[in-house]
Amino acid sequence: MITAIRSLFSSTIGKILALAFVVVVGLAFALGDIGSNSPFGSGVGDTNVAKVGDEAIGFAQLRDAVQRSFDQARQQQPGLTKEAFIEAGGLKQTLDQLIDGLAFSQYAEELGFGFSKRLVDARIADLPVFKGVSGNFDKTLFDTFLRQNGISEAELRSEIQQQIFAEQLAMPVGSVPRVAPAMAAPYAALLLEKRQGQATFIPASSFAPAGDPGDAVLQKYLAQNRSRFSIPERRVLQYAVFDRSIAPVAAVTDKEIADIYKANAARFAASETRRFAQVIAPDQATANGIAAKVRSGASMAAAAQAAGLTAGSSGDVTLSAYSGQTNAAAAKAAFAAKRGDILGPIQTGLGWSVAQVEAITTTPAKTLADATPEIREQLTLNKANEAIINFYNSVQDAVNSGAALEEIATDRKLKLLETPAILPSGRAPAQPAFALPAELAPMISQAFQGSDEGETHLATLVENEKFAVYAIKSVVDAAPPPYAQIRADLLGDWRLAQGQKVARDKARAIVKAVEGGQKFPDAVRAAGPNIGNVQTIGGLRAELGAGGQRVPPELALLFSMAQGSVKTLEIPGNRGWMVISLAQVDRPAAKDIEPARVAAIAGPLGPAFGNELVAQMMQEARKRVGVTLNQTLIDQLTKELTGAVPVAE
Repeated sequence: MITAIRSLFSSTIGKILALAFVVVVGLAFALGDIGSNSPFGSGVGDTNVAKVGDEAIGFAQLRDAVQRSFDQARQQQPGLTKEAFIEAGGLKQTLDQLIDGLAFSQYAEELGFGFSKRLVDARIADLPVFKGVSGNFDKTLFDTFLRQNGISEAELRSEIQQQIFAEQLAMPVGSVPRVAPAMAAPYAALLLEKRQGQATFIPASSFAPAGDPGDAVLQKYLAQNRSRFSIPERRVLQYAVFDRSIAPVAAVTDKEIADIYKANAARFAASETRRFAQVIAPDQATANGIAAKVRSGASMAAAAQAAGLTAGSSGDVTLSAYSGQTNAAAAKAAFAAKRGDILGPIQTGLGWSVAQVEAITTTPAKTLADATPEIREQLTLNKANEAIINFYNSVQDAVNSGAALEEIATDRKLKLLETPAILPSGRAPAQPAFALPAELAPMISQAFQGSDEGETHLATLVENEKFAVYAIKSVVDAAPPPYAQIRADLLGDWRLAQGQKVARDKARAIVKAVEGGQKFPDAVRAAGPNIGNVQTIGGLRAELGAGGQRVPPELALLFSMAQGSVKTLEIPGNRGWMVISLAQVDRPAAKDIEPARVAAIAGPLGPAFGNELVAQMMQEARKRVGVTLNQTLIDQLTKELTGAVPVAE
C-alpha cells in the first residue's frame, strides 16, 4: 500500500524486520503492497494476471499496486522514472509481493491460524493516519483516506489480517537466536577464507569513436535509452497554508475564570507538603536501634548504614500521599511534627518505618485575583486549541464534500499559491532558482503519493500548529527534454556506448585466451593498447563490507568465483569492463578454528537461518496453494507502464 499505510504497521513490522525477515516477509508485508481478499474471479482468465489458490490478482489491481510501489520508491529516489523502475524489476517484485501475501494468508488459514474481527478493529483504531487533530480515531479521516487512495475498507482489513498472520506464523518460525557450534564452524571457516587474484580494467572511453553519427542515429539511440534521459514526472501544485493565527479565539470572560476557580477550589486552597528521610527495617528491634541513633544526633543515612540498610527520601508529599505510603494515623502524626522530629518506629506493610521531617513547605491559598492570570492563560490556550481544531475540521469537511481548492481558499480568506512543475524533491527543473520553504516538505511528499489531478487534500506541516490545503493542478509525465537541448549529452553517451562494445569484446577475448592456457598478464598485453595494468586484488572474506562500507563489485565477483576461473564484469554507465582471474583460495579446516571464533559467529547466524526458514516457508505456501501466471497480460502491462503501448481501458 502507499507510504502512509506502511507507516501504520511500523510497530509490528519492526518486530519482523528485527528478525531479519527482509527477504521474504519484508517484501510481502513490510512494503504493504499485499493483495486483498476482494473477489477478482476464481481463475486466471482474460483480466487476471495470476491465480493464487482460491484468489486472483486482476490486471488493474497489479497496475495500481505497481503505481503505489513506484510512488514509494520515488520518495527514496526522487529522480526515478517509471521506465527505470520497471527495468529494475519493480513490476516483478510488486507481483511477487501480491502473490506472497495471498499465498501466505491461505497457507496460515490452512494450518489453523486465525484472528477476530475485534483484533482487526483495534489495529485500525490505533493507526496514526486515522487520528484527527485531537489524537482520537476519526471516522471522517478514515473514509477520506480510503477514498483518496482508491482502496476499500475490505482491502485495508485484508492487509491487516495478513500482517497478523505474519506475526502469528512467520515470526515464531524465523526466531532462531543462535545455531549449534557444529553448524557454525563451516561458516566460520568461510569467513576466514583468503582469496587472491588478478584484474584489469578496459575503459570504454579509450575506444569511443570521435565522429558524429548524425541525428538519425542519435534519435534512435535516444528512443532505445529513453528512461536514461527522461526527466521524472513533475507536478504543479496549488496550495494555501494556514496556522493558529487564522482561527479567531474568543476572549476569556471573568465568569469563565470564576467558574474554573470555584470548580477547582482544592487546587487553589492553602496546602502543605513535607519531605521525610526514612528507612524501612525488617524488625522492630533494628528500627528501635536506628531511631535511637538518630535521636542521639546521627544522620538517618549513617544510622541506616550502620544497620546494613539504606535511607531514602519520600520526596515532597501531601498528607494524603504520605498516608498512602504509611497509614492515616502515622501520616497525621507526621504532619503534626516539627522539622527535625523523629517519627516511629511505625509498622507498615513493608516493615518498620523510622522517619525524620527534613523540610516543610507551605503554600498559601490563592484568592480569585491571585489565580486569575494562571486560569486566564490556560483558558486562552484551550480556546486557541479548540479554534484551530474547529477551523481544521471545517476545511476537512469542505474537502470531503468535494469543494474546489479555490472555493475553500476564497471562503476562508486563505492566500492561494502555485508552484511550477516540481519533482518529489521540490526542485523545479525548468526554474533552477525556485525553492519551496522547507516546512512544505510533508505536503510535497503527500502530493506525490498517488493523488489524482484536481483532488483537494490536507497536509499537516507542524503537528497541531500549521497545515496546508492543496490540489494537484497538473501532472507532467516523465519524458526526455527536447532533442536539441540534450544532443551534446546524447552524442557523448553514444560514443561511450560504442566504446563499451569494443571494451566488452576485448574482455571476452582475454577470457578466451586465459581459458585456452595463456597466462593472464600475457593475455591482457595481447589484447592491445589502451588497457589498464594488471592489478593484484583479494583479501579476507570477513573484511568485505566491514564498517558498513560498500563492497567493490570486482571483490564481490572474486569471492563468488571458482578457483582457477576467469570472469568479465561490466562497469555501469558505459564506463568499461573488467576481467578478473582467481588464482588462490586459502580456507582453514573447520575443525582447526578456535572455539571462540565459532561461538562468535553462531549468534549472528541465527537470524540468517531464520530468514532462510521463512523463505522456505513462503515457497511451501506458494506450492501448497498453487500459483498460475498469465504471462501475456504481465508482458502487456510491462509495455503499458514503459510507454511502449497505449494504456488499456
